[in-house]
Amino acid sequence: MKKISSIIILVLISLQSAAQDRYMVFFKDKNGTPYSTSSPQQFLSERAIQRRAKQNIPVTEEDLPVSPVYTALLEQMGVQVFYTTKWMNGVLVQMDNGQKSLVDNLEFVRATEYVGPDAPLSKSSSLTVQDNAGNIWNEDVTSLPQFTMHGIDEMHDFGLKGEGIIIGVFDDGFQNLGSIPAFNGLTQGNQLLYSFDFTRNTESVNNGRHHGTRVLSLMAANDEYYTGTAPNAKYILCATEAPGEYRIEEYNWLFAAEKADSAGVDIVNTSLGYSHGYSDPSMNYRPEQLNGATTVVTRAANIAASKGILLIVSAGNSGTVVSAPADSPYVLAVGAINEDGLLAGFSSRGTYTPDVFKPDVVAQGQSTLLISVEGTYLRQNGTSFSGPIISGFAAGIWQAYSGKTAAEMREIIRNSGDRASEPHQQFGFGVPNFLRVVQLLKQNTEGSASIFNAYPNPTQADLQIEVDEAFYGERIQIEIISAKGQLTRQVEFIPFGHRNPLTISLQENGVYFVRVITNRGASSRKIIKY
Repeated sequence: MKKISSIIILVLISLQSAAQDRYMVFFKDKNGTPYSTSSPQQFLSERAIQRRAKQNIPVTEEDLPVSPVYTALLEQMGVQVFYTTKWMNGVLVQMDNGQKSLVDNLEFVRATEYVGPDAPLSKSSSLTVQDNAGNIWNEDVTSLPQFTMHGIDEMHDFGLKGEGIIIGVFDDGFQNLGSIPAFNGLTQGNQLLYSFDFTRNTESVNNGRHHGTRVLSLMAANDEYYTGTAPNAKYILCATEAPGEYRIEEYNWLFAAEKADSAGVDIVNTSLGYSHGYSDPSMNYRPEQLNGATTVVTRAANIAASKGILLIVSAGNSGTVVSAPADSPYVLAVGAINEDGLLAGFSSRGTYTPDVFKPDVVAQGQSTLLISVEGTYLRQNGTSFSGPIISGFAAGIWQAYSGKTAAEMREIIRNSGDRASEPHQQFGFGVPNFLRVVQLLKQNTEGSASIFNAYPNPTQADLQIEVDEAFYGERIQIEIISAKGQLTRQVEFIPFGHRNPLTISLQENGVYFVRVITNRGASSRKIIKY
């Protein structure tokens, strides 16, 4: 490593009045990091570690935080350091041209990239918020085509409302969450786990912008008249939109994704998209770069997906090729239809990603009913609002089939679409549906060896009855029969992953027979309690 004492002296004696801009500084390695892949609990939450273990995803050097030695040296040079990225091994900084020249020559620096001018962190703007306010809605909205077309009403009837799932929502801001009654369950309970505004470097996302509030309502709202798709999930909220239209927004998304990953998030919903229209035209992407592997935000999404996160992304509102990161083959890009199933004219479709249909699926994004920043019901347009419908839908499915990986979830949702047999370049795999998911997975598990398993056996206390996945969603009957043939208990049960196994208490010691009856047959087990 080069000696930097002379560099520090030069910087310290220079005037700090020079114009400063935002840059990403990328490092060549992670030398000096105090962390090790053998001790992931030092930099990942237990939930994040469990998610990787469940999906057989190893913790690698990519997961290690950047070297604090390198960031400290930058700070000693007078460079303002903001957020680090372990996945891309870099740091967001603010510095002037003189400092940049010095940083470029540091031995441990691989590259620097201009991502935006200096701007007050209290300001923000949005790149792809393209929706239109509608009229206030005053009728009962507990059962809406925008939800029922996906079988979300049946999903909720089964008790699948996102319990046990963490959803990260990346948007521009979440104004007034604390004052809208429909969000009381979120803000007054323990469902809001974390929030951060990467544009202002503060934990509060109550930043005056409210596109995120409307997006969130489609998942998390829950009041007398309106229930979102995943009202019982837990949430992590991140504001990632920066002042002006600069590439720093894509890096903010990267920082948010890494934070969410470390916290153990399961699903990320993002209604943001990037391709062109930057304030600095040199940052615009050429059409052929929307190929699922080139843009900063798509590369970040690809890495997030490799960590076992399910990413659900709005396709975009240009009516042409989808924006990034919807171009990634590892995300579910969601297009927009109306309540009659007709494609919205603004819904983006098609991609330069080889052998990939985009959008992947569609949901109602035209005249979608949601809750506004004032707490009123509004109908609005945009793939921004079709995406969160699918995110909450996915949360319910993952709750039901908790053993699935993120990659399996992507395929399950795609294959439950009404066009899955013949994917269409405008609709993708079509409208996914919960009951089709149940039927699809039931077909995939036909011929299972047994209906159920009962354990521990012998038992001293409670008995766990675990029903085979082939019978998820079916109404089954469980009978507990004594050694004398007397029916001591009878239970009707509809199994899904979140309620499987079922716990049954056996009152007296002795021999019992457990009988599980389904529409396709019955099976029995002898149990001993002592």
